Amino acid sequence: MARQATKKRPTTEAHGEKRNEILKHCAVLFDRVGYHKASMQMLADEVGLGKPTLYHYFRSKHDILYAIHDAHMSALLEGLSSDDATGDPFVLLRSACIDILRQIADHPGYVRAFMDHYGDLEGTLRNQIKERRNAYFARLQGIIVKGIDNGQFRDCDPTLTTYAFLGMCNWAYKWYPPLAKKQSPEKVADALCRPFFEGLSKSPV
Repeated sequence: MARQATKKRPTTEAHGEKRNEILKHCAVLFDRVGYHKASMQMLADEVGLGKPTLYHYFRSKHDILYAIHDAHMSALLEGLSSDDATGDPFVLLRSACIDILRQIADHPGYVRAFMDHYGDLEGTLRNQIKERRNAYFARLQGIIVKGIDNGQFRDCDPTLTTYAFLGMCNWAYKWYPPLAKKQSPEKVADALCRPFFEGLSKSPV
């Protein structure tokens, strides 16, 4: 028998803002003690709420983890959408790198939870994030295919090249946070992308 869908509470702008505030605090705790060691009581204490109040906003720690993943993917996908009009594959990839680095600089706890605990998502929530990750990957891959087709990029395997690009950008979550106050996302993106683009380009960058 199909399980009846849970009735969602009506949300307000204030409710959404409070959820975002809670997520920021929870991401900090996940970053500090690890997702598995953090309890709902610890999360409530971190946020400064009673546990029953925390349950009003999130039904479980798993829901909090999903919301962090969803917020991170929303930011990255929105960044790609806003830059579509430029058309230049080099510009689009550089912008995508900047978006990833800005997320790392501004929300290091979010990104660490995203990178380290995707495997802890389960069921429908995991499938939803997987779809968004796949959509993001496909958008980046499409940019690389466009660069190959229009002669800006060398002939290469678009899938492997997309994995290489994301590996280069995403791994910065391990080393960029301590540097973020001194090195802007734009400056670091240029340092990362230049050698990558030199190898990818058919002509000098």
